[in-house]
Amino acid sequence: MIFLKKYNLFYFWLYLMTPIFMMYLNNYFSIWIFMELNLVLFITLLIINSKFLGDKIMKYYFINSLSSMVFLFFMNLMLINKNWNFILIMNLMILIKLGMFPFHLWFIDMMIYLNWTMCFFLMTWQKIIPLLLIMYMYNLKLIIMVSILGGLFSSMMIFNQIFLKKLLAYSSINHLSWMLISLILGSKIWLIYFFSYMIINYSITYIFKILEMNEFSSLYIYKMNYFKNFLFLLMLSLGGIPPLFGFLMKLIFSFEIMMLNNFFLLMLMFFYSLIFLFNYLNLNLNFFLMYSYNLNFKKMIFLKKLNFNFFNMMILLSTMNLFFMAFWIL
Repeated sequence: MIFLKKYNLFYFWLYLMTPIFMMYLNNYFSIWIFMELNLVLFITLLIINSKFLGDKIMKYYFINSLSSMVFLFFMNLMLINKNWNFILIMNLMILIKLGMFPFHLWFIDMMIYLNWTMCFFLMTWQKIIPLLLIMYMYNLKLIIMVSILGGLFSSMMIFNQIFLKKLLAYSSINHLSWMLISLILGSKIWLIYFFSYMIINYSITYIFKILEMNEFSSLYIYKMNYFKNFLFLLMLSLGGIPPLFGFLMKLIFSFEIMMLNNFFLLMLMFFYSLIFLFNYLNLNLNFFLMYSYNLNFKKMIFLKKLNFNFFNMMILLSTMNLFFMAFWIL
């Protein structure tokens, strides 16, 4: 999944390091510069790794550049006049860059046309800097309202969705709702949630990339029982089923929300997650019931591309709950 060509590695590693460098900055203008550098590097990787997508890349660049300019304009106004309405507008610009509801259309469109490698980075790494900016300055009412509406919208749009990239795109919007609220709860909660989601997302997109899958019906040709069970568990983990890895991030989130006595918000978020989980179960169970007679067929040769390093990583994931739980407690 990593870019293998040597001339790509420089851009790739620089792209990975920009959010890390940004964490050590405390000046908004410096943060803005790193955010734009991150955008330019990501577009460079898009051009290198996604052919024949010039119009989509230009659309992505235009939307992000326009939101960045508006953000910079109101950031300068904040230095002159500390009006909290400016923070509201700045938050809206960041939500556009995140592809959060109701500014999600460009995000869904990009996800459809990108390869799985770039989809993974668009859903995870590309969101770090905007999320950190929201953590530094946010309008509480706006963030909670957008999170609730985003969770509701994404849970509705996932019904009968068989296209895998759209499925993960709407799932990303749903998880982004959780992340936005976790930013308000504290940096530890957000870090645990984000990196848990990133690990699960990597596992799923890695499989889809190796097997060149774009629709859920593509699983019909695979005959290996253990492989289908493994992917089934990953989808359940993404939905947050206990005691799987994805359940931990929502468990910690729930503890923090309950400490604030905000049970209504917690009930709403879990209701949206249950809708997602119902659709995951519906898709997977239909597949298992309709194609269970294929389980004893000969294993497909090209599945050997799933190397042992990947499965070693999966074994490691199953034991990481204790580490993250200890990090949260400390």
